[in-house]
Amino acid sequence: MDERFRLWIPFVFLFGIIVALCFVWYFTFPPSAWEDTPNYLQMYLGFVVNRPIASFLTVSTGPGGTVSWAFIPTYFLMVLHIVLYLVGKQKEMQYTLVTKYYLIYLVSLGLFAISFQNASQHYGWYWNPELNAPGYVDTWTHITSPWLLGALLVPFALEKYLGWDRGFMWIFMFLVLGIIALGWEIAETVDVQVRPAQPEPYFNYPMDSLKDIIMGAGIGTILSCWFYERLVTDLGKEVLASG
Repeated sequence: MDERFRLWIPFVFLFGIIVALCFVWYFTFPPSAWEDTPNYLQMYLGFVVNRPIASFLTVSTGPGGTVSWAFIPTYFLMVLHIVLYLVGKQKEMQYTLVTKYYLIYLVSLGLFAISFQNASQHYGWYWNPELNAPGYVDTWTHITSPWLLGALLVPFALEKYLGWDRGFMWIFMFLVLGIIALGWEIAETVDVQVRPAQPEPYFNYPMDSLKDIIMGAGIGTILSCWFYERLVTDLGKEVLASG
């Protein structure tokens, strides 16, 4: 038996168990559990198809009012990475450490994170009026946004200019995303006190705020750095080895 094939057998077996358990997990819910659950995928796709400008060319969120232009620096950084990659290939230099696979991932993540954020804002998925508490879609938007931010910053390869080891990027990204998450949550809390009369009352609950900080700094760092290392560092080594 091929050695590489034998190494993959445990992963294939465990993946098969996961797939089977996913089906069991889904079908063990009684039909009544799905009656009041919105079809989020259908609503999201309908929003993207019917309102593409609102989906991709605005970001309607943020304390202190509506942040409507956040998509501009996001798209600017995407284009910057692509341009520096193409120019670097022509001049045989690396201005940022990326691969074509990473650029595809970055653009896909950016388009999804922005449109999903806007769909959530449009449909009011952030708040559950029945529970008088944040809705669970709020969790996913607080993961995808810092994940995208980290993915945009990681390729700048500060270790190339500061003499770091690549592993320090994990610490650096955690600190950067931690500062942003804390600043955002502080602004939300202050915003409620400064502008108490709003169409829809909102209170920044401490535990929900802590959850958002953990997702922003912790999960955002893990996802952005892990995917970067898989798509750039590991694939780069494979290309060099095969070449």
